[in-house]
Amino acid sequence: MSQQPVKWGQVKRYFENRGYEIVSRGGDKIIKAPADNNPIRHRQTVLIGHEYSDSAGTELARGHLSAIKRAFGVTRDEILNG
Repeated sequence: MSQQPVKWGQVKRYFENRGYEIVSRGGDKIIKAPADNNPIRHRQTVLIGHEYSDSAGTELARGHLSAIKRAFGVTRDEILNG
């Protein structure tokens, strides 16, 4: 059974609702974690390339979802259900 795709709009909404900041650099987007020293986070930023963040309906690559999980401890299911 294939997994439901995660779209840029869902990711953006999930993180903005939780106090993360999303900034543009060129066409790319950078998700910046809040400065609350959460021990679950291993990094404070994740870069999403412009090919995956052009519009709300664009699907994120598995590599981006893995980077989000490694950096912030947020899973695909949390984003889809969040």
